Amino acid sequence: MMTAEDILAALEKIDQQLVRLFAERRELVGQIPGGLSVDQELEIMSLWIDEAVERELDEATMEKMGKLINQLCRRRGE
Repeated sequence: MMTAEDILAALEKIDQQLVRLFAERRELVGQIPGGLSVDQELEIMSLWIDEAVERELDEATMEKMGKLINQLCRRRGE
């Protein structure tokens, strides 16, 4: 059984990975001339929601997160 300290260390590692992945995603979006189109962002949002349903995560929350991440990635090109 993991101790609270072990769990916190694992959470920190996951959070670091998430931030790294957001930065990588932002970099990739920045390489697309003109960035992602609205249709592409909607398609990605559908993927996020489908994945959320599959993993029994709240769809509305995942949609909000997806919008925020799209916004984060979009800002690089602005």
